[in-house]
Amino acid sequence: MPSAVSAGTSGNEPGETMTDIAPPSPRGYVLAADQGLAPDRSDLKASADSTGGQLTVFTLSVDGGPPRHTHTHEDESIYLFSGLLEVECDGEEFEAAPGSFVFLPRERPHTFRSVGGTARGLLIITPGGLENYFDALHASLKTGDSSQVRAVQAEYGIRLS
Repeated sequence: MPSAVSAGTSGNEPGETMTDIAPPSPRGYVLAADQGLAPDRSDLKASADSTGGQLTVFTLSVDGGPPRHTHTHEDESIYLFSGLLEVECDGEEFEAAPGSFVFLPRERPHTFRSVGGTARGLLIITPGGLENYFDALHASLKTGDSSQVRAVQAEYGIRLS
């Protein structure tokens, strides 16, 4: 039986096999309710870095909602703790009450709005990485240059509709 590649060998010698070098597995962790992955990001509970790219999770507190938009790379989900949301996805309208789970698939235009005050829950994005979009978007909004905002949206595959 061929042996695994040893340190200092190429894996190309007769009798040797190549081994895959995989990135390190994410580590388990627990965050307190008021704790996030960074001191200034108590809303960020999981990131692409902390989950090996699998998902991003934010606590959501919304009074209003985002403009209608489409993700080309991610699916977006919401688990609602409190409040009410009116949800529209690809022309269908729904109402989400506390305990509801909302799934908004990529490539489907969607929006959501809180009804009667603030709605709170978890925003779950798969795969992970959308936290980088929000960071870039907030930085571009501070410039007041709408072309920078559009460039960030294009870079991350977010289309307003």
